[in-house]
Amino acid sequence: FDKSSFNYWNKYETDEGFTDIVKAAISLPSYLYGDLAIFDIKKVDNDYYRIRNIWSMGDTISKSYLAIFSVYAKKTNSGYKLFNNFYVVKSKLQHYQVANFDYYYSSTYSFNSQKANQMAEFYSKISLMYGNTDKLKVIYIVGNNLDEANNIIGFDYSIMSSSFPDAAYTIKGLNILLASREDKMHEIIHSIFMPMFPKANALFNEGIATYYAGSAGQNYSLLVDQLRKMIINNPDIDLSKFDDLNKVLDNGTNYFYTVGAIFIDYALKIGGTKKVLALFQHPDSTDNAISAIEKDLGIEKNQIDSFLKKFVRNFIDDVSQQ
Repeated sequence: FDKSSFNYWNKYETDEGFTDIVKAAISLPSYLYGDLAIFDIKKVDNDYYRIRNIWSMGDTISKSYLAIFSVYAKKTNSGYKLFNNFYVVKSKLQHYQVANFDYYYSSTYSFNSQKANQMAEFYSKISLMYGNTDKLKVIYIVGNNLDEANNIIGFDYSIMSSSFPDAAYTIKGLNILLASREDKMHEIIHSIFMPMFPKANALFNEGIATYYAGSAGQNYSLLVDQLRKMIINNPDIDLSKFDDLNKVLDNGTNYFYTVGAIFIDYALKIGGTKKVLALFQHPDSTDNAISAIEKDLGIEKNQIDSFLKKFVRNFIDDVSQQ
């Protein structure tokens, strides 16, 4: 975040590194696209004013709403300061802490502490494998569905909404995880690698999370089998065009994630975790992903498509043996 933005936010949150959680969740450097407007300011108690905002694109005829959300303002010794919705409602939420995980959830959610404990153990296991000695705090917000979790950070509506029961996401840079269950392993992987390698390539970031934890409720082996079937039905597809693969299908599958996982799998086979870590040194772009594959995995650009198709044909699931 731009350090100047700290001037608008309260000291309690900025001391912990937080400013605008909503902006971070939307993943834009600022509200640069569309129109951001305040449509309601209301005093909700003796301390706080709730500021409701709407972010939209398009004209009055074809307007598209991207988010409706709330932040709060309160008078402090240094004037009025902004507060995140999460900060304001946090004291009313249920809380469970284990290791470096802080779970927050509403009183209507049936929390499973055993699953939470297993996630803390999983985090420690993967961290040990990849030399992560800095176990940062993970704020894990869980709801009966993703919309309920989103509401806790201030969204009434968001483009991050999803009716998919396995939906979840990590707010990069803040290590805040939102999900509809306590054991979203895919996002736990992100909470390890995103802080370790904040500029790493998305192909490998999604790949390592998919390799160890699957995606869309399906494990790595099933996802590779889906990719195999897709190749059979589309024999002319070029799997080296990663950007074309990066789209979610009706069943929640994203072949970009699966291809990324295959490269993680291959890196482990030829050089262990050291080889995987080498991939994470390359910044995010398709060209940099190809450069990493050539340099660290020894696969030439014009061989990537044939390599992936051969790998899928000969696939043996070794994840369970890790």
